[in-house]
Amino acid sequence: MEYKFKTRFQYRSIMDMMPLIDFAFSLLVYFMMTYNADAGKLSSIVVNLPRANKAQEFKDTGFTVSINEKNEIFINDKKYDPESMIDEFKKLKPTLKDGTVIIRGDKKAAYDTIIKVMDDLNQAGIKKFTLSTLRT
Repeated sequence: MEYKFKTRFQYRSIMDMMPLIDFAFSLLVYFMMTYNADAGKLSSIVVNLPRANKAQEFKDTGFTVSINEKNEIFINDKKYDPESMIDEFKKLKPTLKDGTVIIRGDKKAAYDTIIKVMDDLNQAGIKKFTLSTLRT
Protein backbone atom coordinates (compact mmCIF):
# COMPACT_ATOMS: atom_id res chain seq x y z
CA MET A 1 0.00 0.00 0.00
CA GLU A 2 1.34 3.34 -1.02
CA TYR A 3 0.70 6.54 0.89
CA LYS A 4 0.53 9.91 -0.82
CA PHE A 5 1.33 12.92 1.30
CA LYS A 6 0.32 16.39 0.23
CA THR A 7 3.12 18.88 0.13
CA ARG A 8 2.82 22.41 1.34
CA PHE A 9 2.87 23.68 -2.24
CA GLN A 10 -0.45 22.05 -3.04
CA TYR A 11 -2.28 24.24 -0.49
CA ARG A 12 -0.86 27.57 -1.59
CA SER A 13 -3.47 29.93 -2.97
CA ILE A 14 -2.67 32.23 -5.83
CA MET A 15 -3.65 35.87 -5.74
CA ASP A 16 -4.51 37.49 -9.04
CA MET A 17 -2.34 40.60 -9.41
CA MET A 18 -3.98 42.07 -12.50
CA PRO A 19 -6.72 44.05 -10.67
CA LEU A 20 -4.10 45.49 -8.32
CA ILE A 21 -1.88 46.55 -11.21
CA ASP A 22 -4.85 48.06 -13.05
CA PHE A 23 -5.83 50.01 -9.94
CA ALA A 24 -2.28 51.28 -9.42
CA PHE A 25 -2.01 52.49 -13.02
CA SER A 26 -5.44 54.10 -12.82
CA LEU A 27 -4.30 56.07 -9.76
CA LEU A 28 -1.07 57.02 -11.50
CA VAL A 29 -2.92 58.31 -14.56
CA TYR A 30 -5.42 60.19 -12.39
CA PHE A 31 -2.73 62.02 -10.43
CA MET A 32 -0.70 62.76 -13.55
CA MET A 33 -3.74 64.30 -15.22
CA THR A 34 -4.84 66.38 -12.24
CA TYR A 35 -1.42 67.57 -11.01
CA ASN A 36 -0.59 71.12 -11.98
CA ALA A 37 3.13 71.72 -11.53
CA ASP A 38 2.87 75.46 -12.08
CA ALA A 39 0.09 76.09 -9.57
CA GLY A 40 1.18 78.78 -7.16
CA LYS A 41 4.62 79.00 -8.67
CA LEU A 42 5.86 82.40 -9.71
CA SER A 43 9.52 81.57 -10.11
CA SER A 44 11.98 78.76 -9.55
CA ILE A 45 14.56 81.18 -8.11
CA VAL A 46 14.93 80.58 -4.37
CA VAL A 47 14.11 83.81 -2.55
CA ASN A 48 13.50 84.16 1.19
CA LEU A 49 10.60 86.56 1.15
CA PRO A 50 9.90 88.87 4.08
CA ARG A 51 6.68 88.35 6.06
CA ALA A 52 3.70 90.70 6.27
CA ASN A 53 0.45 90.55 8.22
CA LYS A 54 -1.80 91.89 5.47
CA ALA A 55 -0.37 90.08 2.43
CA GLN A 56 -2.92 89.45 -0.34
CA GLU A 57 -3.13 86.84 -3.06
CA PHE A 58 -1.81 88.05 -6.39
CA LYS A 59 -1.87 86.11 -9.63
CA ASP A 60 0.91 85.92 -12.15
CA THR A 61 0.43 88.83 -14.52
CA GLY A 62 3.13 88.57 -17.13
CA PHE A 63 6.60 88.55 -15.69
CA THR A 64 8.24 88.30 -12.31
CA VAL A 65 11.45 90.02 -11.22
CA SER A 66 13.37 88.06 -8.55
CA ILE A 67 16.29 89.42 -6.54
CA ASN A 68 18.21 86.85 -4.50
CA GLU A 69 20.42 87.40 -1.45
CA LYS A 70 23.47 87.90 -3.71
CA ASN A 71 21.66 90.85 -5.37
CA GLU A 72 21.42 88.99 -8.66
CA ILE A 73 18.41 90.05 -10.75
CA PHE A 74 16.29 87.50 -12.60
CA ILE A 75 13.37 88.13 -14.94
CA ASN A 76 11.22 85.01 -15.31
CA ASP A 77 14.07 82.83 -13.99
CA LYS A 78 16.66 84.21 -16.41
CA LYS A 79 19.58 86.19 -14.99
CA TYR A 80 20.14 89.69 -16.35
CA ASP A 81 22.83 92.30 -15.98
CA PRO A 82 21.65 95.29 -13.88
CA GLU A 83 22.80 97.74 -16.57
CA SER A 84 20.55 96.19 -19.24
CA MET A 85 17.38 96.08 -17.14
CA ILE A 86 15.64 99.09 -18.71
CA ASP A 87 16.00 97.65 -22.23
CA GLU A 88 14.70 94.27 -21.08
CA PHE A 89 11.72 95.86 -19.34
CA LYS A 90 10.88 97.80 -22.51
CA LYS A 91 11.00 94.56 -24.53
CA LEU A 92 8.76 92.73 -22.05
CA LYS A 93 6.26 95.57 -21.55
CA PRO A 94 3.90 94.38 -24.35
CA THR A 95 3.67 90.92 -22.73
CA LEU A 96 2.11 92.24 -19.52
CA LYS A 97 -1.44 90.99 -19.01
CA ASP A 98 -2.77 93.71 -16.72
CA GLY A 99 0.31 95.91 -16.54
CA THR A 100 1.52 94.77 -13.09
CA VAL A 101 4.96 93.28 -12.41
CA ILE A 102 5.66 91.16 -9.33
CA ILE A 103 8.96 91.93 -7.58
CA ARG A 104 10.24 89.12 -5.35
CA GLY A 105 13.07 90.56 -3.26
CA ASP A 106 14.99 88.41 -0.79
CA LYS A 107 14.90 89.76 2.75
CA LYS A 108 18.73 89.80 2.74
CA ALA A 109 18.97 91.60 -0.61
CA ALA A 110 20.28 95.13 -0.59
CA TYR A 111 17.53 97.73 -0.41
CA ASP A 112 19.11 99.82 -3.15
CA THR A 113 18.96 96.86 -5.57
CA ILE A 114 15.20 96.60 -5.12
CA ILE A 115 14.85 100.38 -5.48
CA LYS A 116 16.94 100.25 -8.68
CA VAL A 117 14.61 97.62 -10.14
CA MET A 118 11.58 99.77 -9.28
CA ASP A 119 13.27 102.83 -10.80
CA ASP A 120 14.14 100.88 -13.97
CA LEU A 121 10.52 99.73 -14.24
CA ASN A 122 9.36 103.36 -14.02
CA GLN A 123 11.89 104.45 -16.66
CA ALA A 124 10.68 101.66 -18.96
CA GLY A 125 7.11 102.97 -18.66
CA ILE A 126 5.81 100.26 -16.31
CA LYS A 127 4.14 102.12 -13.48
CA LYS A 128 2.33 99.24 -11.76
CA PHE A 129 4.32 96.74 -9.70
CA THR A 130 3.88 94.95 -6.42
CA LEU A 131 6.32 93.56 -3.84
CA SER A 132 5.86 89.90 -2.98
CA THR A 133 5.75 88.84 0.70
CA LEU A 134 4.69 85.83 2.75
CA ARG A 135 1.55 85.98 4.85
CA THR A 136 2.13 85.47 8.60
